[in-house]
Amino acid sequence: MAKLLYFASLFSITIFLLGCNPDRTPQPILDTSPAPETEQTANQVDEFRETYVVVRGDTLIAIAHQFGIHLNDLVRENNIADPTMIYVGQVLLIPPPPSEDDGPLLTIPPPTDPLLPTLEPTTSVLN
Repeated sequence: MAKLLYFASLFSITIFLLGCNPDRTPQPILDTSPAPETEQTANQVDEFRETYVVVRGDTLIAIAHQFGIHLNDLVRENNIADPTMIYVGQVLLIPPPPSEDDGPLLTIPPPTDPLLPTLEPTTSVLN
């Protein structure tokens, strides 16, 4: 029992002395919180955004048509989960209309199935 007490005391003194080492400098504390958004950056983003306040009777498709944008762009811009659920007073961000230089919005070639036979034009025989 005396040996156990001796080693416990020796261990406690060693730990105490290691903790009191004057050569150790504390590590700086890193701030990982996001930087606060300044008013200047918020204003820069907002000044290029057009907004629309929903009034009674509005639908997303009508709002999209009014601004000349695609319905899906309006839904995506505002993170709307259910496009049938908008409410009066809701402020919508209006994305910029597509540029004419961008070309068509959707360019998907028609599907072709190599297993289908090609169709030959039919002729009617009149006697």
